[in-house]
Amino acid sequence: MNEVRKLLEARIPGLHARIEKALAESEARYTDQSGQAPSEFLLEHTRRTAAIAYKLALLEGVDPFLPSLVALYHDAGKFHDGAYHRDEVPEEEHAANLAEQMLGAAGQPRGDIDVVLGSLRALYNDAFPGNAACRIVQDADRLDKLGSLGVGAFFTKAALRGRGLVDALTHALSRELTYSLAAPHSMLTESGRRFAREQAAKTLGFFDDLLRELEGWGIASFERRVIVLEEDFRTRDGASLQRLEVTIVVPRACPECDGPLVLDHSRERGIKCEKLTARFHCPGCGHSGETSFCLPVIARSENSGGDESASGRQR
Repeated sequence: MNEVRKLLEARIPGLHARIEKALAESEARYTDQSGQAPSEFLLEHTRRTAAIAYKLALLEGVDPFLPSLVALYHDAGKFHDGAYHRDEVPEEEHAANLAEQMLGAAGQPRGDIDVVLGSLRALYNDAFPGNAACRIVQDADRLDKLGSLGVGAFFTKAALRGRGLVDALTHALSRELTYSLAAPHSMLTESGRRFAREQAAKTLGFFDDLLRELEGWGIASFERRVIVLEEDFRTRDGASLQRLEVTIVVPRACPECDGPLVLDHSRERGIKCEKLTARFHCPGCGHSGETSFCLPVIARSENSGGDESASGRQR
């Protein structure tokens, strides 16, 4: 993080501090309006993402200046006006508007500003072309959610939302496992793919051990079920995949009456992704629960053929 700060300070004195101040203030407004405890979760995630983007840029032979800038702004629109997705405008558009104002006021060249804005808008919208900065930041954002960093963030977020251990696993572990399994195939840079293979294995190994310990001590028992989506999925570059597997983690039996659980799912297109909601219920006593998350985006390696490519978003 110091490398990012030093890089920006050398090129645009004071900008790094102004971006962090804007992020901290937006998160403070959100936690205040939503009644949550004060937090710097968004700010810390942004710092980590920028640090990872800086390293990936160097490994990819790219000047880290613009990727670092994009990383610092990539979540700046998440709590626009102190709310989370209050309007129908994608958060990246709010982030781009803020970046344009700040970079323009700092006297940055129009060409650099356009690269930053284009990168932000293309991060999760495949209608826009992804440039080098976009690809690097997209990978950095995903890498921050893997390995020890990702596990730490998982439990930090659960604690901020008032969830205990078993509750957090019930509501969010399906997302973590699905994303981890997809991660090596979701990266847009060669360096990102290499790190994803290493970090995803750590994530999966940790949660495997945790679930075994919970069951071994008689605390909770979970099982993995797989939802297979069979249809025409597309990558950003138009490649096709006819099958996508999603891992859903549910209690092995009803926590209330020990009866069998029935699982079903639905999908809907949101502002920036296609969301899957998996619901389980017990026919015997009526106990129920659900988990909901965006389907993972699968990218195609430049060296792979069409049969090996996939996408977690339906066109």
